[in-house]
Amino acid sequence: MKLLFVVNDLDFFISHRLPLAKKAVELGYSVFTISNKLPSIKYQGIDFKTFSVERSSTSVIRNFKSLIELKRKIKDISPDIIHSVTLKSILLSNLALLFDKKVKKVNAVSGMGYLFTSNRVSIALYGLKFILRALIKFGKPHFIFQNFNDLKEFKKLGLKENYSIVKGSGVNKYEYDYSPPKATKKINITFTGRILKDKGVVDLIKAIELLPGKIKSKITVNLFGKIDKENPAHITENHLKNLLIPNLVLWHGYSNDIKKNLIDSDIYCLPSHREGLPKSTIEAMAIGRPILTTTAPGCDDTVQEGFNGYKVEVGDIEGLSKKLQELIENKKLRIKMGKNSRELFIKNFTLDEVISQTFDLYDKLIFNKL
Repeated sequence: MKLLFVVNDLDFFISHRLPLAKKAVELGYSVFTISNKLPSIKYQGIDFKTFSVERSSTSVIRNFKSLIELKRKIKDISPDIIHSVTLKSILLSNLALLFDKKVKKVNAVSGMGYLFTSNRVSIALYGLKFILRALIKFGKPHFIFQNFNDLKEFKKLGLKENYSIVKGSGVNKYEYDYSPPKATKKINITFTGRILKDKGVVDLIKAIELLPGKIKSKITVNLFGKIDKENPAHITENHLKNLLIPNLVLWHGYSNDIKKNLIDSDIYCLPSHREGLPKSTIEAMAIGRPILTTTAPGCDDTVQEGFNGYKVEVGDIEGLSKKLQELIENKKLRIKMGKNSRELFIKNFTLDEVISQTFDLYDKLIFNKL
C-alpha cells in the first residue's frame, strides 16, 4: 500500500505529520512525501521528493507550473492514498487528481490560512473558494478538519459528506509529560509560534505594556519562533526588535527545544487570530501550564474557560492584559489550571488518538466503507 503525503512546507510536515508517516512505515506502508525541499537527515522508510512551490504565491503561472510538476511526480509514485496538508497542497494535489477515481484523497485542513483571517476580501479568496467548490463537487475527496469552525466554512462551499473531525496533529503524552513549574525569581510568560501578526504577537506585547509597573517587575516574556517571510502576515525582524522591551519582552528566534522552553514557563499565551488547532498550545497543555488564548477558531477548542485558562476576544488587548495580571498574581490558580490543562490534553489531544483516528480513516477508504 502506497501512502503519499503532499505538503508545501517540509518543516511543517516534520513538526506536525512525521509521527503519522513513521507509523505508516511501521504498519508496512510504502511512504512518500512531496514537499518544497529535502530534509537534512534521513528518515528510515520515507522517500522524500520535491516540487517547486511557493506557499503564499497567487501567481497563476507559477501555481500552474507547480501543478504540472506535482501531477507528474504523483503519476510516477502511483499512490493508493494521497494525504494533503494545508490549503495550497490540497488545491494542487486535488486538481492533479480531479478525475482520478482510483486514488483515495485525504485532505487535512490544518487552518484556513491568511486569506480567511480577519474576513479579508480579495480576488484571490474568491478564486480559492471557486476552486474548492469544484473539488468538493467533482473530486469527492475526504476532508479532515481540526475544528468545527473550519468545517462550517467548507459546508458553505457545498461540503455535505466525506469529512471527519480529528483534533489537531497530536502530542506524545510520554515525551511531553507533566512537569511542575520551576521556582524562579521571575514569572515566565511564554509564546511559541511563527512571528506573525495573525498569531497575536503584537497584541501580546501591547498587553504587557498595559500592566502596572510592579507587575512588570515580576515577569519575563519569552517569544520563541522564526520570522516567516513567505507569510503575508509576517512581522519583519526590524519591526519586532523595535517592539521588544529590554529585560521584559525577549525574542529568542527559532527554538530546537520547545519542550524545555515550556518546562521553564509558568504561563502560556497564544493570542492568535485563527488556527486549525495549535500544536504549540497542546504542547503547553501536555507539560501542564495554564493557557491564555482567544476565542478564535481553533484556539477556542484548547481552553475550558476558568478551568485550564482564559479566552479573550481577538484583538482585546485590555482584556488580555487583565487576564495576564490575574494569572501572574495567583500562583495557586496557575498550578491548578496547569494540572487541568494536562487532564484536558490526555482526554482530547494525544498523539495516540490522532494516529488511531487517521489510520481508521485510511482503512475505511481503502475498503470502501465510507
